[in-house]
Amino acid sequence: MILLISNIANEAAPAWINSLPAGAVSLITASDFNRSFKGEILVNKFSTSSLVINGVKRTPNDITGVIATIPGFSPIEFYYINPADRDYVCSEVNSFVNYFLSELKCKKVNPPTRRSFCGVPSQRIEWVKIAQKLTIPVQTFVMKNGKCVYPAQDDECRTIACTMINNRIIENDVNERVHKYVELLAKEFSLPYLTCYFSTTDNKEFFLLDINGIPNIAVSQHRDAILNYF
Repeated sequence: MILLISNIANEAAPAWINSLPAGAVSLITASDFNRSFKGEILVNKFSTSSLVINGVKRTPNDITGVIATIPGFSPIEFYYINPADRDYVCSEVNSFVNYFLSELKCKKVNPPTRRSFCGVPSQRIEWVKIAQKLTIPVQTFVMKNGKCVYPAQDDECRTIACTMINNRIIENDVNERVHKYVELLAKEFSLPYLTCYFSTTDNKEFFLLDINGIPNIAVSQHRDAILNYF
């Protein structure tokens, strides 16, 4: 069984599950967390913990994979909790889920980080340094009030995206140099899923704008490649 961690705003999540064999993937959201996930978690004997996921008794060993499509739950999703307590409950649930996902020994898209259910295990400044070490050109930017600001680009500048899933580049029509950059970053971070964004004006030089490790399951090619990973 694969766990799909998402929220009710992501309509692709239930649609995907309904297209798969019954019981193959179980959806967990904050909006029904009190019903969809229950368990007695044993810290010192995690593998023997008792779980009930969407009404079915499970153990951690029954979970063969995890797909997290969000960095964490939001307080507003806990509508069934007293408004005054939602921030606290959300924080506690996020911490618990992050711990739970970290303890699972199965494949994950992507593994949890200190700050997120999944994603890139470093902040912008850190991954920029890594990209430069890998000799990947990075688009010049400045940090203003904690936000990344890029200089004005001319009308010919465009942004392209390139995704690697399970060591396979999804976009075949993207320049081979971009493919190589994405391969280097995915290998460096040991991520089965990575999307990189680049700017270019001549389709010859490419500058890294951003990276994203949160799966986009709205794209059918991404869904298929993720399932093949498991």
